Amino acid sequence: MNVINSFNKFAEQYADFTFDNILQFELNKFISLVPEESKILDLGCGCGRDVQYFIEYKFDVFGIDASEKIIEEARKRVEGKFKIMDINNLSFEENSFDGIWAQDSISYLSKGNIGEVFRKIFNILNENGVFFISVREGEDEKLIEHEKLGKNEIMISFFNKEELEKFLEKAGFEILNSYVQEGEDFKWVNVFAKKN
Repeated sequence: MNVINSFNKFAEQYADFTFDNILQFELNKFISLVPEESKILDLGCGCGRDVQYFIEYKFDVFGIDASEKIIEEARKRVEGKFKIMDINNLSFEENSFDGIWAQDSISYLSKGNIGEVFRKIFNILNENGVFFISVREGEDEKLIEHEKLGKNEIMISFFNKEELEKFLEKAGFEILNSYVQEGEDFKWVNVFAKKN
């Protein structure tokens, strides 16, 4: 089952699992790096959890996700702006956002598309715009049994810190901070980067 079909099938279950699981340190760090009332894009916003957090801080935030049912769940839970859109096909004008937040969404993309996606993200950010990305730490692309998606096998891209930094730098980003963090079921590579 492909990833979008899995999210569509298990959208409510996934939303119930993840809605209260907030990355407070990373969110607050991101907020500290962008101007007040910035325009923020949440890439792969899931059930809208982080969109809600940004709204509470008075940001103009827009959430996108490729799964129609996940966007339905987001609209049920959060009074925000949401749109069905695939990260591989971002249709925003250049210099549209002050900050872009990608919590785990890049893990679901093929590594072959990462360079192009990062270039698009770079282009739609304003000058000095901030990009936060969190991906699963490891090597290659692998099918994993996804606990929160009915244990369906899903293809996931894993990255080491240096590899992710290289992808970002090649797209034009300056790395502000990067680190590996222990998670519940995976280690995570977290990077704060900036468009200069």
